[in-house]
Amino acid sequence: MTTRRRMLELLKETPVTARGLSQALGVSEKEVYEHLPHIEKSLRMSGGIICEPARCLECGFSFSKRTRVTSPSRCPVCRSEAISPPLYSYRQKASKKVDRLNVRNDQRSLTVYSKSERFPDMERFDVNQTKELEKVCEFQEDQWLPSQEARIRDVISEMVGSCEDDRTVDHVGAALIPSKDEIIRILGMLQDVLFPGFFGKQELSPSTLEYHLGNELMNLFEALSAQLSRSIRHECRRTDSLCVKCVQKGRDEAIIFMEKLPTLRHVLGLDVKAHYDGDPAAKSLDEIVFSYPGLYAIFVYRVAHELFLRNIPLMPRIMTEHAHSITGIDINPGATIGKEFFIDHGTGVVIGETTNIGDRVRIYQGVTLGALSVPRESEGGNTLRGQKRHPTIEDDVTIYAQATILGGETVIGARSVIGGNVWLTSSVPPDTTVLIEPPSHIFNERGK
Repeated sequence: MTTRRRMLELLKETPVTARGLSQALGVSEKEVYEHLPHIEKSLRMSGGIICEPARCLECGFSFSKRTRVTSPSRCPVCRSEAISPPLYSYRQKASKKVDRLNVRNDQRSLTVYSKSERFPDMERFDVNQTKELEKVCEFQEDQWLPSQEARIRDVISEMVGSCEDDRTVDHVGAALIPSKDEIIRILGMLQDVLFPGFFGKQELSPSTLEYHLGNELMNLFEALSAQLSRSIRHECRRTDSLCVKCVQKGRDEAIIFMEKLPTLRHVLGLDVKAHYDGDPAAKSLDEIVFSYPGLYAIFVYRVAHELFLRNIPLMPRIMTEHAHSITGIDINPGATIGKEFFIDHGTGVVIGETTNIGDRVRIYQGVTLGALSVPRESEGGNTLRGQKRHPTIEDDVTIYAQATILGGETVIGARSVIGGNVWLTSSVPPDTTVLIEPPSHIFNERGK
């Protein structure tokens, strides 16, 4: 009788481990495991031969019945080697009967013949497929261990309790805040309205323009009024103020803002022209509208500034911080910026809340128009809130890369030029050029 036949007979009598089969048959465990995949393949449709999978004695992890055909050596969860071996048995199903087991070594295949009405046809299993099973990770199913679940529950309890601590920040039980994703979508709609034909639907003609703008503006009104209402209601709850008709006020503010769109289009047109005049690398106005980060940051600022002037909370800053995140240009919505504003390259530009910038001003990358240091006391920021902390830049000023101008009393006079890397905390009269002394360069010839 062959080894496989003897193994089958033993499995029919009683459940046994691979080591038990090895001892009963007088063969090595390695030989037992070489035969088990073949037997399991042939008898799986008849009930299978693993009645209890291998289990970790340390953490209780149970190995998959489907993929584990050899003895595991280490637990994938706790990495323990204390593994109880799988228990094998042969359980005949009434619905299916195995008549003949035919092993043909030349074709390396196993064939099972069934007389069941459910399985009238012959089924062929390729033994080579068992090698693929050995490549499959034994840890295919996520399982919660009791100790892990208990620790997660402790974390949940601590996190819930932390929301009652005044030193932490949360937004539980408060009014809805504006949706950041929705505000970004509104910026996209405004971009399409203020630069028609560039974004969104580009196939516009004079005959379809009115329909397109009408549809976009109605959608804009609905989206904008909803977010404005949320912003107003949130501020009322935050300050414990009496909130009256927040929804209606949001719709009124949306109409007021939309009435300013024609003026915004005119101002942004001047900004585009300033970029074209100030950058010889620009090939067309279309290129500037499509691709210049400086213009996008200015567009978002001008939209946010109109809402800032109406004392709309949250939304203006969400807008400008979105532009900051994708362009590297940080313009506070409270800043005042004149016409024909040009930012070249733009990365690292910072313009503070109380900055005043005149008309036809040009600034380059890395320019900071900021405030002096805030006192270290906990209330230092509150004592300066609402005061002018950032400089004033008058008309026709050019500020080159990496220049830093600080302080609310600092005024850069009209038509002045501030050179690169200049640091200023005091005022500059009109028609002045401010430069730093050229550094002393040392040239060493190669080999000396």
